Amino acid sequence: MNKIKIVNDNLEKVSVDDSIQIEYYQKEGLFAINEIKINIIKDTTFDILLNLKIDSRLNFTINIKDNINVNLNILTKGSTGKVQYKYNLDSNSCCNVFKFQDVDSIKEMIIVNLNGIKSNFDYNFKTISNKKETYDYHIFHNEVNSISNIKNNGVCIQDGEIIYQVSSFIPKDIKGCIANQSNRIINLTNNKCEIKPNLYIDCNDVEAKHSALIGKFSDEEMFYIQSRGITYDEALKLLITGFLVSDIKDKNILKEINKNIEKYWR
Repeated sequence: MNKIKIVNDNLEKVSVDDSIQIEYYQKEGLFAINEIKINIIKDTTFDILLNLKIDSRLNFTINIKDNINVNLNILTKGSTGKVQYKYNLDSNSCCNVFKFQDVDSIKEMIIVNLNGIKSNFDYNFKTISNKKETYDYHIFHNEVNSISNIKNNGVCIQDGEIIYQVSSFIPKDIKGCIANQSNRIINLTNNKCEIKPNLYIDCNDVEAKHSALIGKFSDEEMFYIQSRGITYDEALKLLITGFLVSDIKDKNILKEINKNIEKYWR
């Protein structure tokens, strides 16, 4: 199995075959940031495990060549950090991201460059927020018939606070593109959460939509489950489980999600 493990901001373990090339640039100087460059040259599944310490800082660049399909599973655990992911997709390439994190606090920037014709980026992200988490997305449709589907599901508990800012860009004459955003936060606190969906589109021949929802589960959902003889707490746990595991295919990530649900909702 193709896998890398990062502890703090240091690359500790690499296990990859000839479908992936890894380059690691260690920081030099007080304010420099470690960088990991990943070139994907054959169809593959690839796991990234991050274990953040206090104030971890790391940049990823993930390049996906022409006609390549990759499933990317990202699991982030630990303390606090700032992480940047930059995805560059060439023609007819497809990147499916399945991601979960359980951290104290994090700031992330996600940059997606759909550089090739019919490039496809599908992103499924889940988080349980204990403190402040900020996510800033920039999706650039740089070629015709490119597709992006961004789905973010977060649950706020304790001192949790989530901010999603998702911006999709389709310039003039970049026709036939699809840009979808779906952002939902289940806020079980009195803290303020934010979703800022943005569609910057300068072309008529595209399909683009976004949805944004912050709140608790509906009374109808809770009533339906409780009417089957299930307690309020168990009903809430069932809905949270469905909310977080939907669209996740990787067994390790599913196991981690369920472990965290058991930790917070016993």
